[in-house]
Amino acid sequence: MSLPSNPLPEFVESVPGTPPVADQSLDTTPTVIVVPTEKPFPTWSGWDVLAILVFTLVAIFVFTLGAMFVAHALPRYRNATFTDLATNAAVVIGAQTAAYPIVLLFIFLMVRTRSRQGFGKAIQWNWPGTLAPAFLIGGVILALAVEGLARFLPVPKSLPIDAYFHDAASAYMMAAFGTTLAPLLEELFFRGLLYPLLRRACGLIAAVLLTAAAFAAIHGAQLGLAWAPVLSIFIVGVAFTMVRVRTNSVAAAFLMHCGYNFALFAALWLASDHYRHLEKVTG
Repeated sequence: MSLPSNPLPEFVESVPGTPPVADQSLDTTPTVIVVPTEKPFPTWSGWDVLAILVFTLVAIFVFTLGAMFVAHALPRYRNATFTDLATNAAVVIGAQTAAYPIVLLFIFLMVRTRSRQGFGKAIQWNWPGTLAPAFLIGGVILALAVEGLARFLPVPKSLPIDAYFHDAASAYMMAAFGTTLAPLLEELFFRGLLYPLLRRACGLIAAVLLTAAAFAAIHGAQLGLAWAPVLSIFIVGVAFTMVRVRTNSVAAAFLMHCGYNFALFAALWLASDHYRHLEKVTG
């Protein structure tokens, strides 16, 4: 008689008095590997967002203070007061241009430590591809619409932000900064980090309104806390957040923000004869 093709497992020799032990090398029980699941979106907390806000304010303050001391040591600004330097576009924009990359790095590291996904996927950056120009144009249209509405509101003729437009060079620096780094950081913070937290905690409508309110609040000082221009910025914030909601893309809101700011600076460029006569429009 021949042996069966699948013989029973052999038993290893055991110590006398103990039952035989089956050969473990033949154990076919599958090994279960537990893979930790990704945390629900967003993976960061309100404390993380607060830490980013505090870090940003501190970084801007430190770099601005340092830039003012450096500028004061230069012959050109030696007789300038610190109040004058605080509204000098070269000093302020230079300081913020140096501070913002550090803030962006801090945001990147924070998101990467909270999520196993890549940064862009974690915050839902989602570049809109061929539709990118449409969002830029949408920002321009939004600027024209909001400026048209502002004509029916009691907007002051002079605002604190006008103090940064001393001359053409200052205006060009403000324009370059306002259409690149400024909207990037603001959209990453408000539409990328803050909105998802508010959406999870408060629901869609409240999240859109609260995000827009926070966005308007950070611009309040530049607008002298005048209710009409602050209301305009609030409406703009609602529009940017709704684009983020409908497209599931922070990048789309960023592009629209860039288009909006570009339209404002372009209108100022035209109204002031290529920034050569800013007194015509800045009061």
